[in-house]
Amino acid sequence: MLLFNTSTPNALDTTGLCLLSLDGGGVRGLSSLYILKHLMTQLSRERPELGQVKPCEIFDLIGGTSTGGLIAIMLGRLEMSVDECIDRYIKLISTVFEKKSRWPAISGRDLTQRS
Repeated sequence: MLLFNTSTPNALDTTGLCLLSLDGGGVRGLSSLYILKHLMTQLSRERPELGQVKPCEIFDLIGGTSTGGLIAIMLGRLEMSVDECIDRYIKLISTVFEKKSRWPAISGRDLTQRS
C-alpha cells in the first residue's frame, strides 16, 4: 500500500520527497507507531512554528506491507494523528488477535498418543 500526498507539499522540505515506510509484523506494528510518535514529538519541539502536525502533513509518501500497509492507510488516507492511530490500532489488534478459537485445543501429546 502506497499513499501519495498530492494536496500540499510537506512542511519540512521543498525539494525532493519525504517517505515513511512501515513494515508488517502483526502486533509489532505498534512499536512502529510508538517510534513514529517519538519522532513527531521531537519534530514539534525542534520546529515549534509547525505546531502539532500529523504524519500526512509531513510525509509525501506513506507506505507499508501487511500491518504497515494498514497503518499507512490510517495515517495517510484517513489522516489520523499518531495518537488516534495507536488507539484504533490497539482496539483492532485486540479484536483480531483475540484468544477465542473455534477449534479445540490440541497439544503435541494428543497427536502422538496411540489409541
